[in-house]
Amino acid sequence: MLAAGAMLTYAIFTLLAHPCDSMRDELLAKSTLEVGDSRATEAIDAHSAIAFLEDAVVEAPRRSVTVLNEDSCQNGTLNLEGKVLVDKKLTLEGCRRLHGEVGTEVTLKGPLEFEGGDLSTSGDLHFEAVEVFQQPCVRIGGNLSTEGHLSFTNCHSTEVTEVFSLESGGGALFVKGTLRQEEGVIAFHDCSSTSSGGGVYVLGELQQSGASAMHCNNCSSQERGGGVHVFRHLRQSDHSTMQCNNCSSEECGGGVYVVKDLKQTGGSTMQCNNCSSKKHGGGVYVFRDLQQINGSAMRCNNCCSKGNGGGLYVSHSVQQDDSTIELDGCSSGKSGGGLFVGVDYNYTAGKAIFRSCTAAADGGGLYAHRFMSQARSALAFFENCTAARGGGAHFGSTNVAGKMEFRKCRAEEAGGGVRIDGLEGSSFGHLLLKQCSAPQASGLQGRNVSIDHLELVNTVDKGIDAASLTISKMSIEVETKAIKPDISIEAVHLLVESDIDCRQLRQCELIIPASAQLDVGNLTCGLGAGIPMPPRHGCIECPENSTQVENSTHEQCKPCPTGASFCYAAKLQMEPGMMLQGADLEPLHCPNKAACPGGDLPFTENGRRMCEKGYGGPGCVECREEEGVSYLMADSSVLACAPCAHGTSQHLLQWGAFLAQRTFLFGITAASILRAGNEDAKGSDVFINQLMAFTAVSKTIVAAVMNTDTAQSVKTDVVRSLYALASGLSEFGSGQGAGSTHCLMSYVGLEATELYGVHLLDLAIATVLVLILSLKSFPVALVAGLNCFLPTILADFAKYAVCYRLKEDALGGKLICKHLPFEKEKGFATVLISFMLVFATALLVWLRLSRSSSDEETVPCYKAFLTKKYVKVCRYFEAERLVRKVLLATAAAALPTATYPDVQMTVLTVITGTSLLLYGIYQPYHEPEWNWSELALLVTALMLISIASTVISNEIHWDKTEFGQKTMIVGLGATVSIVCCGIMMKIGLEVWRERRSKAAPD
Repeated sequence: MLAAGAMLTYAIFTLLAHPCDSMRDELLAKSTLEVGDSRATEAIDAHSAIAFLEDAVVEAPRRSVTVLNEDSCQNGTLNLEGKVLVDKKLTLEGCRRLHGEVGTEVTLKGPLEFEGGDLSTSGDLHFEAVEVFQQPCVRIGGNLSTEGHLSFTNCHSTEVTEVFSLESGGGALFVKGTLRQEEGVIAFHDCSSTSSGGGVYVLGELQQSGASAMHCNNCSSQERGGGVHVFRHLRQSDHSTMQCNNCSSEECGGGVYVVKDLKQTGGSTMQCNNCSSKKHGGGVYVFRDLQQINGSAMRCNNCCSKGNGGGLYVSHSVQQDDSTIELDGCSSGKSGGGLFVGVDYNYTAGKAIFRSCTAAADGGGLYAHRFMSQARSALAFFENCTAARGGGAHFGSTNVAGKMEFRKCRAEEAGGGVRIDGLEGSSFGHLLLKQCSAPQASGLQGRNVSIDHLELVNTVDKGIDAASLTISKMSIEVETKAIKPDISIEAVHLLVESDIDCRQLRQCELIIPASAQLDVGNLTCGLGAGIPMPPRHGCIECPENSTQVENSTHEQCKPCPTGASFCYAAKLQMEPGMMLQGADLEPLHCPNKAACPGGDLPFTENGRRMCEKGYGGPGCVECREEEGVSYLMADSSVLACAPCAHGTSQHLLQWGAFLAQRTFLFGITAASILRAGNEDAKGSDVFINQLMAFTAVSKTIVAAVMNTDTAQSVKTDVVRSLYALASGLSEFGSGQGAGSTHCLMSYVGLEATELYGVHLLDLAIATVLVLILSLKSFPVALVAGLNCFLPTILADFAKYAVCYRLKEDALGGKLICKHLPFEKEKGFATVLISFMLVFATALLVWLRLSRSSSDEETVPCYKAFLTKKYVKVCRYFEAERLVRKVLLATAAAALPTATYPDVQMTVLTVITGTSLLLYGIYQPYHEPEWNWSELALLVTALMLISIASTVISNEIHWDKTEFGQKTMIVGLGATVSIVCCGIMMKIGLEVWRERRSKAAPD
């Protein structure tokens, strides 16, 4: 019977916990009910057993659960045991004492209020809410004193007030008066509030003593204090503890929020783990003061805030005496990744430890307006902390007698170890900076700082940056060559028996009174420092507008050169287009801006060179061999260098491309002339000529735009491919490549370093092709040769006349014309006369070949090619196209894009505009379509020149935008590519149409 009773009891309570049909069926299958009750003995089948169990479940609460009501509190005392139910909102008046036996569980279906006075609790009480309330689970209308174990689970308050109320808050517990925890444990699990205090809200003080403990786990609030909110003071003593785990708030104090003071004494501890807030104080927020004495401790681990104080925020002051503050892995969205102190941090004795804390702004570990410590035994330790400024700590001022250690702290801007931005004096007793880093002041940045004992261990770059720095005792340990501490030493008497090597220091200044005697050895200065003029001593960082870029020197700093993009003590960089020559740092202008990227001194592996690879000499105008690659003059400009290829296969490939390009265009032109005959002028021939004329100008425009800094900075593959296409089409159509004919000649043993060799090669190729075609018809060969090669040959003459200066004329810069065959005046005259003679002769021959007599029954094909496409009064108009191509090629050669881009664009505008005016007035073609096509191409060319001129002029304008520049560059490249491809397609369609018309029967 006892066994059967136990089985029945088990079934009843199991059904209470799991009131589902599947569970009932399982119990019926496993159990045979044998009890004395008549209903049990008759429960043979499943249906009768279920009926019996349902009755038992209904009767069980009446036998085992106590339901509280208004009369439950007798004589001011409420004693609870077992399972207790609050089935609706319940207010108990005059209840003074609440006691729970071991294992007392209170289930809340409604909130419980204690009004009419103070309340004390004892024993073991566990509150659990099964519903969400619009107020805290338990509300105390007066003071609350607790002993024993008090816990709250799953309490969620959605209290909403239209106006601000001090009595609004607390997800689990609200105490209107003071909460005194004298012993035992108070725990809050999975509680929340839409106001403040996700676990508990105390309107008065919260006092912990007697080794009591308070725990908040997974609590949150939508205002302040994710776990605990105290409106007045919070006091801990007698080894009491408070711990918040995984708590959060939408405003301040992810774990704990204290409106007034927080005082810890007698070995008490407060700890927050993985807490967060969206404003200040990810772990703890104290609106006024924090006081720690007698071995107390404050710890925050992995807490974060979006405002100040990732672990702990103290609005006013911190007083720490023989106690510990430890913050590990905390972070803030503003300042004080570990701890933020608004006013004073008085650090008498104990330990302050900050590990792996980060801040987006100031003070990765600690931010304090004033940090003071007079005890030499006190230790402040910072490790792996980071911030924008003050990677370890950020102070307004500091006065520390004890030891402060900063290890592996980092700042994104300044003060890798510590930063002090106040004007008043700051001092350190013993300061250790080890492996701290920042772009500026990797160790310490301040204004008026004195240090009794400074240790620098592998602190790189600018170690100390202070307006005034005094060091009584110093030791430097340099583990790598990258370390560049900045040291100044001030002493009344200074004696150094050995030489001083300051090459690993940014600056080492010896500051002594004027009446003191200085006895030191030789001073060796490194980058950025030089020997100053008396009364200063040491290796002093070069002052403004001066520099020292040698690794070892005993000399003074040198003035910054003209044309420097920036010039610092230990580094300078020239503007693009400028370079330096010699030990005196003489500035020179580079005729080819692309050859001078703006070099760095001293040059580093990742730095910028004075001359680009393959360039050298004054002004970077000489082509040189570098890294086993020969660089020789490019065909595009006498100021540009191009790399020559390695290997026979590459040599043959380049020679083949060079000859094929010229032969192909010559062949197409010759074919067009030969098939002109007595037939009507063909549209394909017209469009081929128009393509060649358009590419003659587009090639120069593309080269000018690609030479700008913005175009050089474009890294997008699509844009680079687009310009490669535009450049290739322009070069192909114009018959002029961008490679190096000098390289081609060097492949066959003709080291042509002067222009005449290339000039002769161009003449030779043209002559050979013309002679070959002369076997069929000399006039045809002559017309084809002039049309294809005259612009290039005359442009070669113009290259002799390219001149430049390396210095301004006012500074004595001489005009350098290194390619003239004779002295300047004689050389210019020789080039000009040669150019005019060849040009005039060619033009006369062209016009003579265009003439036709009226008695000619059959018009020769070359004359038909030159005249048939035009109306009679404009039969010599083909000469305009020849002159235009010659002038465009000559302008591009005589006015290199790298040196005279604006002048070059002006000349192109005049040439193209003149042609547009002539075609607009005379409309020379027979077919209107051809006239419109020519006009459209000339208008397009003028538009491209205008865009190119805008891009070039914007490069030096202060208000240019990168987006606007890139948009114009991309638009220009796309336009050139589309127009060239469109004309080629038109040519192909015209050829196909002409062949179909010829094949069709009459």
